[in-house]
Amino acid sequence: MSTGGGDDDRARIRRPPEVGTVPADQLEPSAPGIRCPPVSVIVDRALRTAVTVLPRRWRTDRHSALVGLTALRPHLGVAGLGVAGLLRLAGLRRTSTAVGLAGAAAAAPALRRVLPRPAGPLPDGPELTVLVANVLLGRADPGALAATVTRERPDVVVLPEAGVAYLDRLLPLLAGYRGWSSVPSGVPDQRGTVVLAAPRAGDVDVRPGEGMRLPHLEVTGGLLGARTLYAVHTSAPTNPRWTELWAGELALIGEWTSARPTPVVAGDLNAVVDHRRLRDAAGGCVDATDGTGRGLVATFPSSLPRWAGIRIDHVLVPRGSVTRRHVVLDTPGSDHRAVLVTVRLPDAQEPLR
Repeated sequence: MSTGGGDDDRARIRRPPEVGTVPADQLEPSAPGIRCPPVSVIVDRALRTAVTVLPRRWRTDRHSALVGLTALRPHLGVAGLGVAGLLRLAGLRRTSTAVGLAGAAAAAPALRRVLPRPAGPLPDGPELTVLVANVLLGRADPGALAATVTRERPDVVVLPEAGVAYLDRLLPLLAGYRGWSSVPSGVPDQRGTVVLAAPRAGDVDVRPGEGMRLPHLEVTGGLLGARTLYAVHTSAPTNPRWTELWAGELALIGEWTSARPTPVVAGDLNAVVDHRRLRDAAGGCVDATDGTGRGLVATFPSSLPRWAGIRIDHVLVPRGSVTRRHVVLDTPGSDHRAVLVTVRLPDAQEPLR
């Protein structure tokens, strides 16, 4: 995942709190005469130590490290169950049980993402097809992407890490599509997001949005009617500065999804559904994979099998929508896979369910 940006963002970032000591009331007795800190404090101290000992290029803080661990919760849960099995074979039954319970607790929330549920009745709103594809600094093969768009005919295409330069290479390959960039000519592709609209999308209005480090676009009108589609790319929470920005940008998305009519949010959110901040940001929306059984199909990195990566590219749709189709597609030249979603939206005037 590319972050883009520069030193101009430093002024907006607060320094992480100073390392402190653990209050005595947080210590737990483990044996007579011995006072041991709880596991959460031990983990916190380990992450603080990583801040000091890691090479600068990999340096993080405990907050961004925990964000990264959360993204891998299902993987860690399955790994824990495997380790528990090995411990059981080795005769370490008590340790095996403890590790197995921890693994099961970590993996359990993922079960609802792999178990499909029957779809409800179709709502009265329009059917919308959205394609999201992070094009990796504008390096994705425009010919291959154009072939995907021509074959699938999405109504709206959202391309994080694309600007005017990439748009100028892609648009001539797509008959009937119109395109907009969130950044002007001359700005690197990695700073921008491109939106394409098919003829079926109608007379949409596309305007630049405010509030995010990486400029986003807001689409209304046409097939969407009064509803807004936000095409976004949040900051990647890979260090203290980006983690704070990422949290603020997800909070902004939460403001959008609490509005009426409930919007559609599509793009690279640099978050998985195990992240509390993304769940809070959903507001009146749900992830388009909800109920499809495809919630663990990874979009990043494309170099790993689909079961081994993480899903950080999303389409959030209003509650009451019904997902008709959800597929993850390869994007040659990119480190992300694309997400193609077809949903039937509720009428813009319908109350939330």
